[in-house]
Amino acid sequence: MRPYHAELVGNDAALAAFKDMRAQFQLTPLASVDPQTLKTWRPKKFLWQRLLPLLGRQAGLKSKLSQVDGHRLHYWAGGCATGPVVVLLHGFGSSKENWAYLTAKLSKTYRLLVPDIPGFGQSDFIFDADYRLAAQADRLAQWLKDLGVDRAHFVGSSMGGAIAAQIAARHPDLMNKLCLMNAAGVPGKHLTQLESGLAAGVNYLAPSRAKDAWQVFAIALHPQRRWLGLAFAFLMGAAMSHRKVLNDFLFGSLVESLADTFIQLPSIGAPTLVLWGDSDQVLDVSCADGFCERIPNAKAMILPAVGHLPMLEVPGLTARLLHDFWCAN
Repeated sequence: MRPYHAELVGNDAALAAFKDMRAQFQLTPLASVDPQTLKTWRPKKFLWQRLLPLLGRQAGLKSKLSQVDGHRLHYWAGGCATGPVVVLLHGFGSSKENWAYLTAKLSKTYRLLVPDIPGFGQSDFIFDADYRLAAQADRLAQWLKDLGVDRAHFVGSSMGGAIAAQIAARHPDLMNKLCLMNAAGVPGKHLTQLESGLAAGVNYLAPSRAKDAWQVFAIALHPQRRWLGLAFAFLMGAAMSHRKVLNDFLFGSLVESLADTFIQLPSIGAPTLVLWGDSDQVLDVSCADGFCERIPNAKAMILPAVGHLPMLEVPGLTARLLHDFWCAN
């Protein structure tokens, strides 16, 4: 495995952009997380948590629990027991439920494993644990090995894409094919609404008030699906605002380790599909070119009138594209 702090080599301009991002983030209030508040944070049950069992049943999967690196890791499992294994990794501030629409369309053909990444969803957060991307990749790799998984197709959304890329680089024996879906890990050519907000000290992905949850979906979804965002904001707002201090801390770990992900991209040997919505206001669509430039055997597909979450916005199309990619020689 590669060390967490890789030598800074490669694209100097991109690395300088990540360095600037870290420096700017450290100057904002978002980087000033009170350790005592973080240490005493505990999950609570809101409306959203009460709906989780229903979403699992709708997805056709069973809720299960594992232990990895001191964390209780909650995950969905199911689908076709004899089919190829598919691992779906959600994005920042999200959970396995983001995949519910997509899993329903994949479960007849594939064996599905869908975790709440440690620190997120129902999985444990541990105050003094390492939540940088490489550490998360190693945890998930160990979880899969403990389950007896030899190889799998990986799909990573946003932060989950950066973690999936780290798994491909650090644990190539586990990786069959890789899909990076609106993934973090390379700088874009244009500032998005999320990045502009961060520069002003506001993280739209970590609302402090329940009524501000609509902003998360306003930048994550295409405007045509605003109704979907309003519904999610109503259901999830209280739970999201309760996680504010936790998400600010976890976002700092993400920002700190993006450069390391970028550095490791050229070592990815797995066939890679870079899938992106053309209207993404979280991570600019130009990032797709950046991934293709860094990863051998990578190709990009841009989806029109889609934002940051193709698996929620166009699950049928996303499922067909993934199936074609996995079945191609």
